[in-house]
Amino acid sequence: MKNLLAFALLATCAWATPADLEQADALLKRGKPVEARAIAEKELAADPKSVRARLTLAKSALAQNDLQTAHENAAELVKADPKSSDYNALLGLLLVLEGQPEAALPFLEKSVDYGLAEKKDADQMSSYSNTLVTGLHQAGQTPLALKRCLEFLALYPKNGELYLSASRLYRERNDYKNALEIAQKGLQAAPHFSSLYASVALAEAGLGHKDLSEKAYQQLHTKDPELAKVVRRVLDGTRADSAELQVEVK
Repeated sequence: MKNLLAFALLATCAWATPADLEQADALLKRGKPVEARAIAEKELAADPKSVRARLTLAKSALAQNDLQTAHENAAELVKADPKSSDYNALLGLLLVLEGQPEAALPFLEKSVDYGLAEKKDADQMSSYSNTLVTGLHQAGQTPLALKRCLEFLALYPKNGELYLSASRLYRERNDYKNALEIAQKGLQAAPHFSSLYASVALAEAGLGHKDLSEKAYQQLHTKDPELAKVVRRVLDGTRADSAELQVEVK
């Protein structure tokens, strides 16, 4: 029904309106990037200066793994408003996904700085911060990535993604004690963030605590069976503990 509604809108409107863009954003959130992209492209055809349509197009393209289109539109957004935290964050994220973390870092740093100036909420700032941590890690600056991650955790102590990243970075240093401690703190601060059970299981395994590792694994399996399959392979020694830090678009 939602697909039919989107197609009906496209069929009956020569150009997109602000209401259509609201529909596009809703479709994107519901996992319908093709329909959202079509609306955004119509609006841009009518008004090439529409930053809202360009942002929707960039996010829709990203959801379709069309990194080139997403990058081109994100770059245009930054050009139009170089002090926007959102636009710098999006362009930085795309550069990370394209395997260019060094080029991403200036944009990711700006996203954090401008986000603070814009008084973005803690959820959004945590997202910017975690993407910067990921960029630093992928650029080979892992000690700095961990340092910044811990600094961000002091500012945003309820964000599960940052705890997950910190635990991952500690494990990379074979510092399983701190990896476990930070993951357990994360579960206390964000008990809904079930991915942290994976961090606990892997850290306990690194410490040689097989029973405790298995207990955490079973908790993970109950909450996230798909992730548990991956963790099981790591625990069984058939896969390296080398998962990349996670990033997301808010």
